[in-house]
Amino acid sequence: TFPIRNIFVFIISPISLCLLSRALAHAKFTKELKYVIQRFAEDPRQEVHSCLLSVRSGKDGWFQLYSPGGVACDDDGELFASMVHILMGSCYKTKKFLLSLAENKLGPCMLLALRGNQTMVEILCLMLEYNIIENKDTQLQIISTLESTQVGLRMYEQLCDRQRELKELQRKGGPTRLTLPSKSTDADLARLLSSGSFGNLENLSLAFTNVTSACAEQLIKLPSLKQLNLWSTQFGDSGLRLLSEHLACLQVLNLCETPVTDAGLLALSSMKSLCSLNMNSTKLTSDTYEDLKAKLPNLKDVDVRYTEAW
Repeated sequence: TFPIRNIFVFIISPISLCLLSRALAHAKFTKELKYVIQRFAEDPRQEVHSCLLSVRSGKDGWFQLYSPGGVACDDDGELFASMVHILMGSCYKTKKFLLSLAENKLGPCMLLALRGNQTMVEILCLMLEYNIIENKDTQLQIISTLESTQVGLRMYEQLCDRQRELKELQRKGGPTRLTLPSKSTDADLARLLSSGSFGNLENLSLAFTNVTSACAEQLIKLPSLKQLNLWSTQFGDSGLRLLSEHLACLQVLNLCETPVTDAGLLALSSMKSLCSLNMNSTKLTSDTYEDLKAKLPNLKDVDVRYTEAW
């Protein structure tokens, strides 16, 4: 059992990752902790949040645990969004807080904004307004995320009215690199890609997201795509076959820890531009590997570890 006083010590004290993992393995602890965290998140007193944030600054703890992808997140980020909303209203060092979010939790913020969460839409707008994000590709990804929902588009247009240079940024073309947050789905990807111009996109990472072969319908609309990372997704054979028919310029493909089999991998033999292919921990067989090597003359970098071909 975990008395409330011990939970409070956990929240405010730096503890080892080992102890953290052991504590979170107990369902009772996680349940009680979430209740306590919720009480903190709803507390209107600025001094409470200022105290907790300063003690845990720069360390994983109560704030990070409940973000999408966090070890204790079981609500699609609702508690995390609530905490951010309260903290933004009670934190007097707004820019410092935004910098912390941009450095550590930009992915979860974009994912929730992509799904229409108003607090996260406001956060992304503030990051642009305060010039928190320096990377142009990341700025363009944030803009596309904002434009993907009605509430985001409205707030972004209001921001553009105040800062005309943001519109100028868009006129220069879409991003060349794009990384979707972990836990993103096929629907999230479709919503994002339909919100802006991605004709310049060359490098796309969907690693550790929840996308499936269904997202191939969106991927084939990216004419300049050269590098695609599908590591640890549910992208399978049907998606590979569709990619092989449309993305002739693809040079780098990461399929590590995906459910692809020979049936889909054989289709890659038509992608003559491939020079790097990661099939680590897939159901690749030796015969298919030999066939791919024979038909892909530019293939120089291959990873077949933990397969039959290894």
